Amino acid sequence: MLFAYLSTVAVLVGVSTARIGDVCRAPQGSGTCKSENSCTTGFTVIDACPNDPASVKCCIQAACKDNSGQCLDKSRNSCAGGTWKTDLCPGGSNVQCCQKPTTPNPPAPVSNPFVDYLRRLHDLATKYKGDRPANQLVMEWLRHEEYNGIEWKALIGGVDDDFTEYVEKAGVSSIATFKDPEYGLDIKISHLGACMNGVFVKDPAAGTDNTRADVTGWGGDWMTFYGEWRRDSDDEPKGGKYCLDHMCNAVDDTTFKLRDLVEDGDCYNVGMRLRANPSLNIADEMERVLTGGYKTRMKSFVEGRFKDRATAQAIAKSMLLPGNDVTINAGRIRLIQQNGGFFVKLPLWLSDEDMNDLTKGFADRLFGIVQLENAASQ
Repeated sequence: MLFAYLSTVAVLVGVSTARIGDVCRAPQGSGTCKSENSCTTGFTVIDACPNDPASVKCCIQAACKDNSGQCLDKSRNSCAGGTWKTDLCPGGSNVQCCQKPTTPNPPAPVSNPFVDYLRRLHDLATKYKGDRPANQLVMEWLRHEEYNGIEWKALIGGVDDDFTEYVEKAGVSSIATFKDPEYGLDIKISHLGACMNGVFVKDPAAGTDNTRADVTGWGGDWMTFYGEWRRDSDDEPKGGKYCLDHMCNAVDDTTFKLRDLVEDGDCYNVGMRLRANPSLNIADEMERVLTGGYKTRMKSFVEGRFKDRATAQAIAKSMLLPGNDVTINAGRIRLIQQNGGFFVKLPLWLSDEDMNDLTKGFADRLFGIVQLENAASQ
């Protein structure tokens, strides 16, 4: 694919907050809005899913403070084979730590497998006798199986095939996904790498202009999401509401899911840091994200690229309308038609009212997520 966490005090102006299946935030942690009876592997928090029925609560899965077990609602869950311990979990007295026996000599903690994978690739890229930066070669490897077709070659160039062969001969195999520490989502490594590669090799836009770097990440996802809205426009004619209901949702099967936004945000943040300081190592930068940097990832991305709501709305509009880059123009039509049908109403034909409503929904959704992130970190 080219081509959401609520604090109980968070009130988002003009934004629909958490919904059934959406990610929610509370002081006790992040979770998913679920029916209370279906929260069987964690504990529930009230008032974090305000747009849902009273039976729907924020279901949070959290480890005990000393990492000795899982925090569960004792009134709703059993701790078969283990024991309950108090004072190790957030929430009320019903939320306790379920500790189960471990092996006498548990293995020592291991480092993040994805970071280890990146270090191995970067070591190989450093030894490889090529004319491209090591960080770029790693990005190209991450994307080479899925994002190296003719469209991608036209957009940001092809990968170094000799380096791909070099890595394969070294016995390294591709890894498809890794688990995000904040949302628990399976991050698609090839999409992350392709987007980061675009940011790294194509100068990202400033202001309301758009470049190919945008298209490799959020911009491509926004184009395909537009096509999906037009496909569903008989059911939901208001683009703004469609954005608030479906864009960057943890469970909706759209082309701009929360997972995509995480990938778009991380690729932009890391890619920009590597562009600004070529001496940095992609493995170190991703480790920084995965060991705590994720707590401010959305703020860094959204405010870094979109500045404020008004600018975000203008940028979203610009991404949907024809510009000077014929490759982007052709790709835009293809992606929109791919998801909305051949006779889809293209953005150019939208009324000003409909375009403003749609792009306002885009901006409100992004900055709403940032507000939720800010509230969770307080």
